[in-house]
Amino acid sequence: MCILRIVLLGPMGIGKTTAIRSLCGDLMVDCDVPNMDPASSEKTSTTVGADFGVVDLDGGEQLHIYGSPGQDRFDFMRGWLLSMAIGVVVMIDANQADAVRTAERYLQTVFEISETMPCMLLLARPISPEASNRFASELTAALGIAVPMITVDVREKSQMLDALDIFSSLLITI
Repeated sequence: MCILRIVLLGPMGIGKTTAIRSLCGDLMVDCDVPNMDPASSEKTSTTVGADFGVVDLDGGEQLHIYGSPGQDRFDFMRGWLLSMAIGVVVMIDANQADAVRTAERYLQTVFEISETMPCMLLLARPISPEASNRFASELTAALGIAVPMITVDVREKSQMLDALDIFSSLLITI
């Protein structure tokens, strides 16, 4: 059996746990605890470890999906998770004023581990086509490269499966 590992990165509250739950149902491991920092997020709970789920693929392969905590104090977890991953999905709310800077920061974390690791941006909040194009242009200018991007409702399993299907085309190149 072949196991492929990908990591979901993004800020606290973007929906990493929800994305894994939509793909795996209750057959996932989440590391949520009560949020002790309500000033940074209104969420009642937050991830303090690595969420984990498995998606069975054709041919007996398995996709292991790890959700990294979003708080900066857990950045050591990002490095550990990225060290075993073959690809990364960075989840962003492109409507936020600092979305380009946030996406750039997460992508730079990935590039520090591997400059060739397949990456995709998942816009995890509804956004207009104009705002999405503006975000993509500004991020491409900031990074000097284009990063594949898709908008998805992380609560919808079919949309998450579509995103993984698109992401798998990036993995074929490794």
